[in-house]
Amino acid sequence: MRQRGARGILGLKRIFKIMDDDGSGFLDRQEFNKALKDYRVQVTPEEGAKLFSLFDLNGDGSISYDELLRGVVGEMNQNRKNLV
Repeated sequence: MRQRGARGILGLKRIFKIMDDDGSGFLDRQEFNKALKDYRVQVTPEEGAKLFSLFDLNGDGSISYDELLRGVVGEMNQNRKNLV
């Protein structure tokens, strides 16, 4: 993602909007799988499904921007928590 311009949280938001083909504000499995191909992430269908489940934290069948952000950035470290 970094090679495609996703520098920081704002860059990631821009990338998320590009991946969200239908403009719903969420990524469904089809959009997620297309994004994996677009970013040349080579996974089997089973691996793609597992990866989708890892990002879909609430299990509703879609990935929100916040879920993607948490999956990419991870939990806040102590410095980020202190800043907040």
